[in-house]
Amino acid sequence: MKKLLSILVFANVCIIAFSQTTGENIMQDSDKQTSVISIPDSTQSLMTIQQLIKDARESIDFISNEELIDRINANPKLVLLDVRTKEEYDAGHLKGATWLERGIAEFTLSRTLRNSNAEIIVYCLKRNRSALVTKTLKRMGYQNVKTHVGLEEWIKEGHSIYNFLGEIKVVKLREINAATNPIDFYMEKK
Repeated sequence: MKKLLSILVFANVCIIAFSQTTGENIMQDSDKQTSVISIPDSTQSLMTIQQLIKDARESIDFISNEELIDRINANPKLVLLDVRTKEEYDAGHLKGATWLERGIAEFTLSRTLRNSNAEIIVYCLKRNRSALVTKTLKRMGYQNVKTHVGLEEWIKEGHSIYNFLGEIKVVKLREINAATNPIDFYMEKK
């Protein structure tokens, strides 16, 4: 019995040592089943915001303002999806757009829009969040999803946006946005 116990202890030590050298963490759950959890290599560099944007936009075909207007006029059942934050949506959005923030849109659509052929056009301010949502929706099985060039381009061309006050014509866009907003992670916390 002591010999068997010694072998089991030795085997666990070997597994732990192996997991530390391979970047994997071996854990046992309450059912004594072994599972492997990958631990990211801290020596790998993180993506820059430019790399993240490039990756998000890769293989996405964006539709222009004119194409969006054509689709709105041609399809009364078009799902126009604004994936910005609630605050951004409340400040101004495209007429008839439904607000479903990125990260929530995917779950809500999978529960409420079960037609994989429904025409969906996704937009945000600069086409980054909408590209990410579009990729996810396509992976989920939606066949007719397009991404608009963004609310910023809509406004630059002089088109109106809407909020609880009604129609708005924007004179000038604010320069600071979520990607360029200065952030101080190390503010005083005491």
